[in-house]
Amino acid sequence: MNQQSVIRKYGQGLASAVRTEEEFFLCLQQLQSFSDLLESDERIYYALTSPFVIKSRQLSILEEVLEELNFDPRVSKLLWLLSKNGRLAWLKTLLIELPEIWARAQGIETLEVSSAVELTEEEKKQVEETLKKVEKKPVRLTFSLKPEILGGLLIRKGSIYYDVSLKGSLLKLKEIISQR
Repeated sequence: MNQQSVIRKYGQGLASAVRTEEEFFLCLQQLQSFSDLLESDERIYYALTSPFVIKSRQLSILEEVLEELNFDPRVSKLLWLLSKNGRLAWLKTLLIELPEIWARAQGIETLEVSSAVELTEEEKKQVEETLKKVEKKPVRLTFSLKPEILGGLLIRKGSIYYDVSLKGSLLKLKEIISQR
């Protein structure tokens, strides 16, 4: 099993244990602060992730740190599992993936919408409503600027791209003309 799928399993475990969005964001915040602690203190990072430190000692150190921090028990359990399985160094990657994992567990589709210029709030709402209808479920959108698009939108859903841009249309037209 590759790192990405293992990280997804940990994330799904946390997502299934959390009931509300507020609880999820509290857990996410606590995981982020633990990640920040690891990043800021080389000694703690080494003690908790080095293969040269005995696993029982690592878990003991982790329990001491977690006792001080007084985290949500679900966060503590996740960190303990990551440490026990030698995957605490993957925490940063897990933090990147967690919002998407949570959204999927809640039945929300996350899409990235890129445009050449900043969209107005009204345009963003129109795009959101249209994509809700297309997906037939709630959507969460992230917006970004890509001047190379020229005009229109480029929409990404996972590894699938929907090109409704002027540049994409021109490339399709060029392909049609070159086939004749």
